[in-house]
Amino acid sequence: MTFDTDSAAVATEGSSRTPTIVKNAASSHFSAVALSEGEVLAAVGEGRYPHTALFHPDAPVAYLLYIASAHLEVLDLERLETVQRVDRLGTMPVGSALGPGGDSLFVGTAVDLPTASDPGVIAFDIDEDGRLEPAGTRPLSRSSGMRIGPDDRLYVGQKIEDEVAVLGADPRLEVEARIPVGAEPHDLYVLDDDGLLVVNHAGGSSASFVDAAAERVRCTAETGTNPHGFAVADGPEYRYGLFPAREDDRVAVVDLEAAAAGEASSTETLLDVETTTGFAGVRPDGRYAIVDSYDEQFVTILNLTDLSVAGRVEIGGEPLHVVFGPDGEECYVGNMERTDLAVLDTRPLADDRPADVAVGRRIDGFGEKPSGIFRPEVDQ
Repeated sequence: MTFDTDSAAVATEGSSRTPTIVKNAASSHFSAVALSEGEVLAAVGEGRYPHTALFHPDAPVAYLLYIASAHLEVLDLERLETVQRVDRLGTMPVGSALGPGGDSLFVGTAVDLPTASDPGVIAFDIDEDGRLEPAGTRPLSRSSGMRIGPDDRLYVGQKIEDEVAVLGADPRLEVEARIPVGAEPHDLYVLDDDGLLVVNHAGGSSASFVDAAAERVRCTAETGTNPHGFAVADGPEYRYGLFPAREDDRVAVVDLEAAAAGEASSTETLLDVETTTGFAGVRPDGRYAIVDSYDEQFVTILNLTDLSVAGRVEIGGEPLHVVFGPDGEECYVGNMERTDLAVLDTRPLADDRPADVAVGRRIDGFGEKPSGIFRPEVDQ
């Protein structure tokens, strides 16, 4: 097995703060930003098609993955410098996951591995400083999303086989189960308390709730066409899962208690938001959510108490990806046409005044298409 690893530093502005990382989808770098201060701290990383960022739970580093240049970087979050670059990840590395305890990192490819003509998964050991050491590979099939499940095993979407492969989360990467799901599993999310894995079916209009212990689908919920993204709303008298859809104007609201119980019809409603969507953000108290848009210049506010569309806010461009701040007073919105983040003043939601939510400020200084917002305090 041959991998290329070396150390490389980039000139950046240092910071003692742990920043949020924003991907600039059409530029060659990520941006490190202090969201609450509205300050872009530095351009970090170098490569083609920035994709995802993962934060180590203990070491002050983040792992930046690039699809087109097929490499990843270890970013020192204190100095905002790349301290290690790992090349030759095969072709189209599209998924990544940190192992239990942060002692390993896994990367899944959509085409081939660096050592084989098949796609699959690469494992890395992580040392005490957060640096990576190649540890193993496992040929599989075309990978999509991947997550460490509630049982500390590695779950990898297999897009062609319409299944989820379950692997041991160690360098051997032994396949322990294959679980059939719906068409083209894409995004994977975990509901730890329920022992469930949530799987979006990009090739259909549904999502699976996979029982990790039983290694089977517990129930399937109806969604809009090509569900993408997932968010949990833990409200005063409900617990919902929200599924935006890339090819449908409807956002699915799923009763998570019903899904956990294995009920056949767990979808509460499909809310028409008049645009296709990709991501949802939920206010911390679970009463309101905001969804983005693939087709329009607005974001949509959802009232989750009465399951209605509560309003819209004009953002401009093509708003994509929404993330609430920890206190729910602001919501950050990425964009596929502009080079700034819109910051919504969402304090009116505390008093049930969604009509008063507006763009309070903008954060400038990003690259092209700042459309993925990765916060260190949010579970990846």
